[in-house]
Amino acid sequence: MRPFHITRRHGKPLFPVKYLLLILLVSIPGFKQAFADTQSQTSPATADKIKKSDKAGNTPSPDGDGLSWNGIDALKAYRKMWNPLSAGPELIPMADTAPPGEFYIRPFFYGQFTQAQYTDSGGIHSLPAGFYQTQLLSLAEIGVGLTDNTQFTIFPSMVSLWSGADGRINNGSGFSDLTMEIKYRFFVQHPDRKIPSMAFAMHVTLPTSSWTNAPVPPGGLPPLARIPSTHYGAPAITPALLTRYIAKPFRLYADFFYTYDFPNNAAIAGSPGKPLVQFGDIAQYRLGAETMINDKTGTGFILEFAGESGLPFSVDGLPINGGGAHVGAFNIWGLQPTFETNLSRNIICSIGVLLPIAGTNQYQSINPNFSIYWYWGPGGGDVVAR
Repeated sequence: MRPFHITRRHGKPLFPVKYLLLILLVSIPGFKQAFADTQSQTSPATADKIKKSDKAGNTPSPDGDGLSWNGIDALKAYRKMWNPLSAGPELIPMADTAPPGEFYIRPFFYGQFTQAQYTDSGGIHSLPAGFYQTQLLSLAEIGVGLTDNTQFTIFPSMVSLWSGADGRINNGSGFSDLTMEIKYRFFVQHPDRKIPSMAFAMHVTLPTSSWTNAPVPPGGLPPLARIPSTHYGAPAITPALLTRYIAKPFRLYADFFYTYDFPNNAAIAGSPGKPLVQFGDIAQYRLGAETMINDKTGTGFILEFAGESGLPFSVDGLPINGGGAHVGAFNIWGLQPTFETNLSRNIICSIGVLLPIAGTNQYQSINPNFSIYWYWGPGGGDVVAR
């Protein structure tokens, strides 16, 4: 079955964008209200505060080791664990947050070279005659630590597309959709426990690709490597659960994202006018294992699994009409080896290639990717390991 083809988005989103911004802004004080987050950065002067951590309102740990969930005492113990500074996974956002005042920029470059397509049953067919698609997504992750356990991040991006089908050529570049994230780490791993660090993140995606008339690739989705995955030109929200566990010499990662695209008006191939389009929700799930070769230089390898499933329904209960004959339902899975190293104490890079494993109702592609971290420590000082 040939995956659904989307042309350029038109018209204003049915769901006002100002409401999406309101959701993000409301989330920031909501995290602070929901959890008793200690605001002080860990330093040598925190010894007295640690002794008084229970009086400060820190959530007591259920495992009885005397440490709070994410207070100053837990952070002090956590930062004594083996945890060398490195780039970390290329495809899996980390549960850990930047220390307060630490600022970083991480440019990503995602390529996608389409080479075949998966059928309903998972078989592989060659692409139709005359069809080709190459996509380059340039994305910048810009983050800052707000408190010991809260981080705000914004993801501006650009997309370039070289695509052709049925004699029609769709080439071009433009600003892609803009995503903003607020992340709260509600549990910090304790040295003697087997419970990972855990964080909740809320993402709000604005349809800036439709505002700037950016080209939309066949299928309407960014490369599999991107987080979160939303249909181009559709406003969306994506809650996520992020985890990381340190077990020297490994660091293990597991994340889950759930995306809801708000209904909006769009031009659909084969349909007259600009009908109301409702896409199925998208589930993304990631697993990763990292090992270090050289702790001092942050040199190591990561094996990352990335999965994405388009669901045949939406949480709002509206009928799905954005997704073609397969009504939005698809699966795509890939595996990536990633290499990482530190170029300096403040500049860190990683590179990998996401290889296809299997899928249904989607294009098969190879996705090379590359990123560079550029850190500024709190107050212009040294970078603090997460």
